[in-house]
Amino acid sequence: MSKFIPAGLNTWITTRIATLKSKAEALRDFDWGSLKKLNWSDVVNALRNPRWRKPAAIIFGLLIAVHVIKNDVLIPYMKAHFALGVDVIEAQPLTVPLESQLIAQTRSPQSVAIYTRVSGFLEKQTYQEGSWVNAGDILFEMDKRPFVAQLDAAKAAMVSQEASLRTATLTLNRIKPLAAAKALSQQDLDTATGNFLRAQAGVDQARANVETAQLNLEYCTIRSPISGLASVRKQALGTYLQVGSPNSELTVVNQMDPMWAYFSISEDQVLTLNKLLAQKQLNNTTLAELDVTLTLSDGTLYPYIGKIGFAGILYDVDTGTRLYRAVFPNPTNALQQGQFVTASVVGLTQPNVYLVPQAAVQQSSQGAYVWVVDQENRVQSRTVKPGFWSGPNWIINNGLNPGDHVVVSNVLRMSPTQLVKPTVTKAPEPQPLRMPTPPTAEEVANPFRAGAPTASNVNQAQNPNQLPMPVAPAPAAKLIAPKEVPLAPGIPAAPAPVPNTLQAPASRAAQ
Repeated sequence: MSKFIPAGLNTWITTRIATLKSKAEALRDFDWGSLKKLNWSDVVNALRNPRWRKPAAIIFGLLIAVHVIKNDVLIPYMKAHFALGVDVIEAQPLTVPLESQLIAQTRSPQSVAIYTRVSGFLEKQTYQEGSWVNAGDILFEMDKRPFVAQLDAAKAAMVSQEASLRTATLTLNRIKPLAAAKALSQQDLDTATGNFLRAQAGVDQARANVETAQLNLEYCTIRSPISGLASVRKQALGTYLQVGSPNSELTVVNQMDPMWAYFSISEDQVLTLNKLLAQKQLNNTTLAELDVTLTLSDGTLYPYIGKIGFAGILYDVDTGTRLYRAVFPNPTNALQQGQFVTASVVGLTQPNVYLVPQAAVQQSSQGAYVWVVDQENRVQSRTVKPGFWSGPNWIINNGLNPGDHVVVSNVLRMSPTQLVKPTVTKAPEPQPLRMPTPPTAEEVANPFRAGAPTASNVNQAQNPNQLPMPVAPAPAAKLIAPKEVPLAPGIPAAPAPVPNTLQAPASRAAQ
């Protein structure tokens, strides 16, 4: 073939081939690691050289041309003439049970802090920390000796006051007939009457002091006001407890059955729920009829169902949420005070809605949308209105029609009017709600289960050998004035009236 090529052209081709070979060898032997040491200033200086301006402009132009051809010619041509394989689901209206999962915290209905009611020395602890105590069980005992002495002193003072009352009563009974017979003055009668009333008041005061001393003595024995789990002892034995001081708190007793769970619902969720109820898109269910289930931190389902018993009347200004409270039976003490659990509110169903996987729903400035395949296998965007979640799926309230084919794969590669090759897959179905089942008799009898109660006989308060609670003495019988001796005939029963000359002058009206 070389004999048919002119000699000049053959020489030029041979020269170019040799040049390309030399450049290829130079590229092969080039130290590409040296480019790491190349500075931007070196590149700028090289481009300033007129020798490199034309090659750089050509390379830059070629890059722009390749980019334009790829995005404006090749990609639209491929999308228009070559179908992209996608998975689609056929939208059908469903009735979906709603389930809202919220973070909740358990709280005891009664968490009673036990305080001392008298000042004194803590002498004895009669319960085991962390054990179950019944209402009325003895928890602590204080040194009773000072209070026994105060009670004895109060009783002695009451006896003294009773003696003074008896003397005042006898004196008054003797003075009454003498004053009626004008043998004594009216002043003597008034003085005797005042002494009688003063002695009677002294007896009442002494009786009140006895009752106060008796109460203080009873307060030395500190009992549990409720049944529940008793916490740790907060004060050491032998500590002097002062009423009203920080060291007056001894322990805390928590009621365990039932147990409360508090959770918050955002304002948006509450408004959406109210709107759906007003539009009759939800079944007509009152708040008290909704069931609440709990999922513990390890993923297990609490075996009892609760009911909503309280809804807050105000929104939290800091979080914009509304507080709700559910009541759960807790016969096995599996729920403890202060646990963080997941509360699921169940019982609401929403009819005539569509389920779409979350990955198929995209967001834009106009809102949420999905890709729908038409009869020509081309995709179009469809604006939808999503509602609540149902597991991994969105509940679509508006925007879809029965029979629509919604793209659920390769959604990020979609563009309007793109040709696709759809493959119909199984549409998502409503997930059945997880409802708890109560524990069996064998599970309840297991002493090693979660929340197993401690036997109450571990408390010393249940020991029959313990001294009984001191009983308050029976109230003393009320003193009765001795029966008056009848007066002699002719002596009036009532004192003679005071003469007008001895009466106090009538008050004059203000001028």
